[in-house]
Parts: sequence; C-alpha cells; structure tokens
Amino acid sequence: MAGMRLALAFLLAAAAPAAEPPSLEALLAGAAGGDSEAQYQLAQRYAQGAGVKTDQTAANDWFVKAAQQGHLGATAKLGCRLLEWGTKPEERALGHSFLERAADAGHPAAQFQRGVVYDEGVDRRADPKAAFRWYERSARSGLARGQALTGFCLWKGLGVKKDGAKARRWLKAGADAGQAHAQFLLGVMAEEGDGAPRDLARALEWYRLAASQDLPMAQFRIGRMYGRGQIRGGGLPESFVWLRKAAEQGYPDAQYAVGLAFQHGRGVPASAVEAYVWLFLAEEAGHADAAEPLSQVAPRLTPDELEAARGLVSGRRRPAPVMFKDARDPC
Repeated sequence: MAGMRLALAFLLAAAAPAAEPPSLEALLAGAAGGDSEAQYQLAQRYAQGAGVKTDQTAANDWFVKAAQQGHLGATAKLGCRLLEWGTKPEERALGHSFLERAADAGHPAAQFQRGVVYDEGVDRRADPKAAFRWYERSARSGLARGQALTGFCLWKGLGVKKDGAKARRWLKAGADAGQAHAQFLLGVMAEEGDGAPRDLARALEWYRLAASQDLPMAQFRIGRMYGRGQIRGGGLPESFVWLRKAAEQGYPDAQYAVGLAFQHGRGVPASAVEAYVWLFLAEEAGHADAAEPLSQVAPRLTPDELEAARGLVSGRRRPAPVMFKDARDPC
C-alpha cells in the first residue's frame, strides 16, 4: 500500500508540473493595484535579491503594505525582521506584536518563532513550558520543523513531561515530511535504544535519509558506525569519507575524528599537516578532547608546514552547525 501511494504521488507530481512564478512586471502591477499576495511576493523578491537588486527598504515597504491588508505571511515576516535587526525598544516591541498577531491567527512559522522567543528568552525571561506550547501549536499546524522540535522536547523532557511514544509520533510526522533533524533524531533513538527499541539497521536508514540532505550530525553518525564495524563493508576508508563530509561543514566531533584519522593513518594516509588542521579547528570550536592530540602533532611540523596548515585552517573554518538551525529565514 505504501508503495502504491508513493507511485501515485510520483505520477501526480509528474502530471502537474509546477507553475511558472509570476514575472516581476506582473508582481509590480498586482502590488500597485493592492493585491496583498503580489505585495508579499514582491517584498520577498527585494529581500532576497531574486530577479531584482536587493533592497531591504523596498522589501519592508511592501511587507508593511501586505501586512496592513491582513496577509499573515507578511505579518510574520515583519515580526521576524524587526526582532532580527531592530535595536530600539519600540522596534523590538513592534516585532513581538507582529509575530504574536500572525501566530495567534494560525501562521505555523510564526507559531514556531514564538516558541523560539520563549525558548531562548528573547527580550524576556526564558520559559520552556511556553516554548513547548508554541512549538506544539506549530506542529499541529503542520510545520515539519515544529513537529521535529516538539518530538525532541517530549523525548528530553524540555518544558513538558518526558513521553517517548509521543516523541516518536511527532518525530515520525516531521521525518515523513522530509525534516532532516527529525530523521536524524529517530536514528539516534534507534541506535541508542533511548525512547525506542535498539535497531542499528533502522538507525542507519534514518541517518542516510538525513545525510542525503547534508545534515552533518547524520553524516558523522554514519561514519562512526562504519568505524565501529556496525555496517558491513567499507570499513575505515568509508568511515573517513562520511566523517570528512561532516567535518567540512564545521561539525566539531567530525573535525576531531578526521584529525585523529590523519594523525594515526586510519582509513587515510597519515598526514601531520592535515591532522593539525582538523584538530585545530575542533579545538577552536570547543571540542574538549582535541587539545592533547593537537599538542602531539604540532611539534612535528616544520615552519613551512605550520604556515601551510594555518592557511588551510583559514580556508576550512566554518560555523559549527546547531540542531534545528538553518540558514533560511524562519518566517
């Protein structure tokens, strides 16, 4: 039955290609004529520099016009933008007001961001219980990221009593919608037998789904499973391939593991320069165990090698990835 549903979904998608986005001229005409959706889409174009020169002032103007007509997406966007960039108390108060208005009206991303406000204590005392309530509202509104974070809170007991069964249901809902963090967390549950029966094969399936979306935490876990001999075939060389993928995205645990691999020649030819680079990056990112092997590798480098290694460090430095964070505008 699942296979039939998948095939049907594929056929429907193939039979109904996505419509062409409206032209800039059409958006300008619609926006000038008072169409709130055209105003919102035009604001998005200016904000992202999509087909036009980036102009945040013009973006704000069109978001305001759309929000004044009750467009929830524009209302949520204004709230997010004011909280991201606003420095004056009145700007931040207005940002919270816009976000609350959109969230109360049922905008899923605004509901999620209300959770973030309480979770991180943005302009107020942190309140894990209120954060969970808003995350759950976004989950019930169908937001996959909200479903993932709701499941995570239930799994770890953050703002709500622990409930492994409910956690799995919400994570499964997010994972089925393609949310990479939900897929990863289901893998962790299965690998560690925490909140779910221990099942390494199932864990690997979830990790691969998340890794196919370039989630470094999942890539690291696959590499570690190969390194531990928990996956047939590949061994240490295949382990190194996956660890390096995660390390190149700034994941400290992977940077540390890659550094050790180069230090000891595990799955890759030994290289003191490469070992120094990855261990330095791991220590810089706060990995507690990286300092000792780094102190062993550094004295082995010649002055020229040390200079080359420092140049590589500069080119490979990336911000450490954080769960549930991504580069996209949340609203």
